[in-house]
Amino acid sequence: MSDIIFAVITALISIALFIYVSFTARGKGPILSNTYLFAVQKEREKMDKKAEYHMVSVVFGILAVIFAFVTVYIITDWKMCLYIVFILFACVIAYAIKEAVKSEKSR
Repeated sequence: MSDIIFAVITALISIALFIYVSFTARGKGPILSNTYLFAVQKEREKMDKKAEYHMVSVVFGILAVIFAFVTVYIITDWKMCLYIVFILFACVIAYAIKEAVKSEKSR
């Protein structure tokens, strides 16, 4: 029974992330990136919001896929899902670091 509860929780997180990505992909909604959130108001006005929206939509989109694979793993106990999750997790960390460095250089 607890597996089903965790599967429902991860599925809801995945759905919420997909909904957020659907807005950020269109350039709407809050920008939840560290470079944008921790910037002062003057820096936020100068930032390329399109690039920030793109970065956020890619990162949160990959996280949504990760949570979807975790949900599938909880339900099916298929080990390949975990391997895919680890690969995607490494990719999202590398992408976020690369984009954060690129964003800082452009300031």
